[in-house]
Amino acid sequence: MKKQTILRITRWTILLSILVLTTVMGRMHQIIKLYPPIDAFCPFGGLESLWALFRYQILLKKIAWSSLILLFTSIGTALLFRRSFCGNICPLGFLQELFGLAGNRLLKKRFQLSGRLDQILRYLKYVVLVVFLALAWKTLSLAISPFDPWVAFHHIGSDDLFTKNLIGAIILFSSLGLGIFIDRPFCRYLCPMGGFLGIVSKIGFVRIKRNKESCIDCGLCDQKCPAALDISHSIETKSVECLSCSECINACPVENTLYYSTPSKKNKPLKTAILLLGTLLIFVSVIAITSATKQFVWKTDTGLESRVERLLYGPHKIQNDNQVVDIVQIYQIHPLFLKDKFNLESDDDFYKSFNELEIAVSEVQELIHTVYEEAGLDPTQLLGGGGCGGGDH
Repeated sequence: MKKQTILRITRWTILLSILVLTTVMGRMHQIIKLYPPIDAFCPFGGLESLWALFRYQILLKKIAWSSLILLFTSIGTALLFRRSFCGNICPLGFLQELFGLAGNRLLKKRFQLSGRLDQILRYLKYVVLVVFLALAWKTLSLAISPFDPWVAFHHIGSDDLFTKNLIGAIILFSSLGLGIFIDRPFCRYLCPMGGFLGIVSKIGFVRIKRNKESCIDCGLCDQKCPAALDISHSIETKSVECLSCSECINACPVENTLYYSTPSKKNKPLKTAILLLGTLLIFVSVIAITSATKQFVWKTDTGLESRVERLLYGPHKIQNDNQVVDIVQIYQIHPLFLKDKFNLESDDDFYKSFNELEIAVSEVQELIHTVYEEAGLDPTQLLGGGGCGGGDH
């Protein structure tokens, strides 16, 4: 297997893993609010929250320190490897690539807008960037949220998808549909984070260079570029649209004709694997360190023991090791009612497991469901969960 093929498979494996992880995290929030909303894992949310942080020392609603951590990590990688976040980390970008791959297989070609129209539309993402940052900083809210296709993606299956997130859903499905014909349409024309990182990448450390002498003018680099850049006629790719995805380099049939270069006088090529794995290592290291120091939040710390905390997911999580006192604490059912129902002889029995009391777990689950149904409540939505639009997402 060629080295370029291995690198492409590695990149796609990384992107697929990130897409799966973020999708799971978004779904977990829909099920139970112990898990943060997907906004807490979005670097643009951190950018929206900057003014509130500097001016009022607060974070916007739904934003966590993880958003800021991802924002500054993205900026750091942009200073080193330009828009490598967009090309090698961003799950929404990869989702569009998947539809692009399907379109390429189906149609056997990619379509491009006319040069002038394409250039004009690419400026839209900077307009989106300025407008929504201004709105977020003025209103101290996530102004882009109702229009965000990534937020809409995580509300698929929710009642909110075609209500609160209707415009975001339209943008999402339009982007994926257009992605069958045009590579990464949302990234090219509307993504404010891409626009911001493009500005930062102007002073990025690496550039893609082309060796004119060894180039055979096959045009494969242009065909594979998801940003539709004219790489085959450039000695150095300086465009802020470059995603540092390495697709052009990996497609080139002549070794070292296309390569990443650094500002050093020796002009020594930077290996593609270093940029790809370096980007991943930076993100993994930062997230690992901040997770260990509890700054990067994956789940709300309830302070409850694990056997008690799991009951927040619903009565189906009750097991033999749970105690009657756990039921009182989580489901707010009166102790005297439970004492009568389970024929408890003393207060000490509240602190014995159901296994010790020889009480069937199914009996406890049925009792809780009955009590909640009579009260018109759902015991699986204690924290606004349920995954079907319950509560504020």
